[in-house]
Amino acid sequence: MGFSTSGATAIIVVGVLVAAGIAYPVFQTAHENRSTAIDDRDDRRLEMRNTAIEIDSQGYQSGNEEFIMHVNNTGSTTLSVAETDLLIDGNYRSRSTYETSVDGAPGRELWQPGETLTVTVSTDPNRVKLVTEHGIAETVVR
Repeated sequence: MGFSTSGATAIIVVGVLVAAGIAYPVFQTAHENRSTAIDDRDDRRLEMRNTAIEIDSQGYQSGNEEFIMHVNNTGSTTLSVAETDLLIDGNYRSRSTYETSVDGAPGRELWQPGETLTVTVSTDPNRVKLVTEHGIAETVVR
């Protein structure tokens, strides 16, 4: 066994150490990203479980030609009015096409537990669906 065997062994050992030094940060970052994603998923599931809404009343007022729906936040999660979507007869409505108010205050963007969201639409729909930011929905079929 001469110098060539010792030299080859040294080169292989150095190569393994360099490869491990390059691979470790990559695996560490991947593990951290995975852990963060799992935590985010668990947080979303908890928020979804704690979200509940219930339609209190709804109806079309022919004098004003408006459909008004009152929806209670019966869960324990604070909801965003801006993140709440409205579908009328299967078509998505942008926020500029309807009015909202929370407990009578039209400018509010947060919908706390126990509060009522009022949605006013200038149409006579057959089907109205309100979907929260966590995917919890209530539907009115007239």
